Amino acid sequence: LQHYFIQSNLRSSMADNKDQPPAYNAYPPPAGGYPPPGGYPPAGGYPPPPQQYPPQQYPAGQQYPMQQYPATGAPAGNVVVQPYAASNVIVVQANPVPPPTNTIVAWIACLCFCMPIGLVAVCKANSAENKIRQGDYAAARELGESAKKWAIAAIVTAVILGALIGIIYIVFLFTVLSNNVY
Repeated sequence: LQHYFIQSNLRSSMADNKDQPPAYNAYPPPAGGYPPPGGYPPAGGYPPPPQQYPPQQYPAGQQYPMQQYPATGAPAGNVVVQPYAASNVIVVQANPVPPPTNTIVAWIACLCFCMPIGLVAVCKANSAENKIRQGDYAAARELGESAKKWAIAAIVTAVILGALIGIIYIVFLFTVLSNNVY
């Protein structure tokens, strides 16, 4: 019964076309078509190009004047000026590769092996990095090598002291154990 009631209400609402939208052909487009969207300039094309200037010509045999670059703002590196025919050619050589500072080896030696000697290696490596920032590559190379030597000294010292302490410990254990045998 309830099913029949729902179907009858559905049929009656479909028969009643008051709630339906109007057909698509009920509103014809305006005469002449739709206007162009607002905000755009009317179609007309581009403005005429500006007047062209005649090309400049130099007298026969005369070339462009040579230009020299100012010394300020020159790139970093070694600048070499080489004479070439009637003009100068400036060649800028790339910066030399900075020398190794051995910072990582110094920190490993300081933290893992012998701290007092490793700390000297860390200070030398830090000084080498400062010299690189200042552009003094020769001093940086010497300090980097010095840091490497101090780091190696810290590692060798720790190994020798470790072996010596190990030998003393083993001798002590054998001495104590051999005296307490029942």
